[in-house]
Amino acid sequence: MAGERLIRIGTVTTELERELVRSALESYGIEVLFRSSLPSSVYPGLMPIKVLVPEKDAEVAKSILSETMQTAETTDEPGDIV
Repeated sequence: MAGERLIRIGTVTTELERELVRSALESYGIEVLFRSSLPSSVYPGLMPIKVLVPEKDAEVAKSILSETMQTAETTDEPGDIV
């Protein structure tokens, strides 16, 4: 990614979301960086974490991010036994 322009394709708020997104994007061969104003260990879930990818991968990465987050939201329904 050195020298490539990075594009913010969205945000996540938890470490779990971050790892889900990382795994999904990397499985498609898309490099990803995460940036936050504060270390997540200081105030977990408080500050959004920016999801950054190379400009050339941005459109595909947006679709993957959207699908990943939608799947994460619908996986655990109230009343589910976990």
